[in-house]
Amino acid sequence: MPLTTPSANFPRECGRQKYQPHKTRIIGGFHANANSWPWQILLRGTNNQCGGALIDQQHVLTAAHCLKFPVQVQDYKVYIGAHAIDKPMYMEQEIVAKQIWAHELYNDKTLVNDIAIIRLSKPVHISDTVNFICLPGSEVGTAVNQTVWVSGWGRTAHLGDQSPILKQTWLHTMGNRCNTYGTASFNQEKQICAGRYTKDSSTCQGDSGGPLMFESSNGQWFINGVVSYGSTTCGTEGNPGVYTRVKYYLPWIESKLKAA
Repeated sequence: MPLTTPSANFPRECGRQKYQPHKTRIIGGFHANANSWPWQILLRGTNNQCGGALIDQQHVLTAAHCLKFPVQVQDYKVYIGAHAIDKPMYMEQEIVAKQIWAHELYNDKTLVNDIAIIRLSKPVHISDTVNFICLPGSEVGTAVNQTVWVSGWGRTAHLGDQSPILKQTWLHTMGNRCNTYGTASFNQEKQICAGRYTKDSSTCQGDSGGPLMFESSNGQWFINGVVSYGSTTCGTEGNPGVYTRVKYYLPWIESKLKAA
């Protein structure tokens, strides 16, 4: 099977970037190289900020909990090509949302089905600094201890400030280690547990909706998961994060893109 998205509707050169991320070992993360995650977007609503990922020229995948219900589409803007969000770079694109789908079975108590799609009011301009990530096919497995990457502008420490610079870190998938956080019960079929066995490396508030990414053997990047939730004391040892498992939701995603 070719290392592309599972449908002919999706472009074949997804998951490629001109500017490579540095892969030295977001809490405990490193500042990302500018434009090294060209599918990373910044989502802003009326009173919140989240991440997300471009999955084609006009659609963004993010978390349902990033939305305020009932959803007022006009309240949401997507920023593409952003890096230092306090000092927007010249290549940044700002596009308003045209349509938003949160999963119909999203439950804000259990946080299962925490996934949403945003249709942009116009296609993004694909360039050396902007591209979309691949949706997962058979090459993206469910193995434990798989190395994955996350990026975002979330808090840099528990109760700390949000990062003005895009950060990144690597994690390992951890099977069912996430168990239960508060009222949110971990569902391994629909969710991914990922973290580090040492402290100070995880996602935190403000990273929500961003991509959990896997690099294939030929250097193509796929979105494994969407940042959903974790311990309230993010970044502490033994508290991995929970990510919505994108592969489980491929039929739902494709149905929305076809309806657009």
